[in-house]
Amino acid sequence: MTSASTSSKTAVPEPRPTDSGTAPHPGVPQLPQQEPPVLSKQAVLHGTEPGEVTVIIGQAALAQIDAHSRSNLRTELGGALLGRAYCHNGQVYVSVEAAVPAVSGDHGPLHFTFNADTWNQLRQDREKNYPNLEMVGWFHTHPNLGVFYSSDDVVVHSAAFTLPWHVGLVVDPVRHEACFFGWENGELIPFAGFYELLDGQDTPFVDWRVVRTSVWRDTSEAELAQKQMAAHDKQTTVYAPTTPKPSFNPGIGLIVGSIGLLLTLLVLVGWVIPLSQKVNRLENVVLAMADEALTDTNVAACPDPRLRILNPIHGSSFHVGTELEIVGTASHPKAVRYQIEQRPFDSEAWQLLKTIRPDKKLGLLSTWDTAELTPGVYEIRLTAVDHNSIIVPNATQCQLTIELVP
Repeated sequence: MTSASTSSKTAVPEPRPTDSGTAPHPGVPQLPQQEPPVLSKQAVLHGTEPGEVTVIIGQAALAQIDAHSRSNLRTELGGALLGRAYCHNGQVYVSVEAAVPAVSGDHGPLHFTFNADTWNQLRQDREKNYPNLEMVGWFHTHPNLGVFYSSDDVVVHSAAFTLPWHVGLVVDPVRHEACFFGWENGELIPFAGFYELLDGQDTPFVDWRVVRTSVWRDTSEAELAQKQMAAHDKQTTVYAPTTPKPSFNPGIGLIVGSIGLLLTLLVLVGWVIPLSQKVNRLENVVLAMADEALTDTNVAACPDPRLRILNPIHGSSFHVGTELEIVGTASHPKAVRYQIEQRPFDSEAWQLLKTIRPDKKLGLLSTWDTAELTPGVYEIRLTAVDHNSIIVPNATQCQLTIELVP
């Protein structure tokens, strides 16, 4: 829905492709078909065989990441991964061909994130130096902290890297550990391994060990760092993944502000930033990045930034039985409460999922258990209402569609 109308239905998503391996996204072209390199002869596998998404990274990109990672071992650094994504025989491949370091003032010993200036710098560097490559993900370092995805990292990935083939790389340049993270079946998980393309020399360029790790939706970077350092003091063995999928059930979510970050004390240049200031700044950064990343998807379906669902992505597909986390913002000055509803696309009756009070900015709005539903296209809407459950004037509803598949 691209207009202010709230009565018309959103467009039905295109049918799921049978050969792309990814759910379709409105405004986003399907991945091209392309034959990958002969990995058994032209690449070396770090870790074990990956799952739905296979990452192939060139040695030039590894050299850029390695140099930037080791340039400062006292603070977290990061940047963008550039390359191409394509499909072959139903498998999704992400080819990482270059890495662009981020010039960010918003980083410290225990955190790294993009701010608006950094986002613009990365985009300009890509257009100037790599105009034929797309942004396929991001990377950042955890110097001597171990490899993991904290709630802070989930915020960045879920807001700015929303496509099924978007990946994130975490590197510990001190311990020589690394792991890629990405989407699988709508969930953000660590990948079991990745391929290094031997396109510069015949031997591996990096000696990174792929570690068994986790995605922590509710735990901040500082807390995880303390746990990792304590564990590392007791036991230094690095475990390689034994299965392509972890035994835990990592969830997808945009965990922000008052949930994860209120538990965090972020030390920057020897002094502590007030938590409220940190929360507000990260919230603004995530909103800016989300708007940039979702221009043709959720932002179009939810034109009012005060009533916006960021997850699930408009037009995405999930298996029946998935418990969806509806994440976004519900903050309108004239609203008394907010309603989140769902219905089958061909139905006129809405079913209430949750009533929200008070306002919520960038958080979990509701969960939706789809176990009892039948496959098909469904609509979700977020509405601001008054005391009488009447829609607030000048408050454009957020209304999007998702598909449930067997």
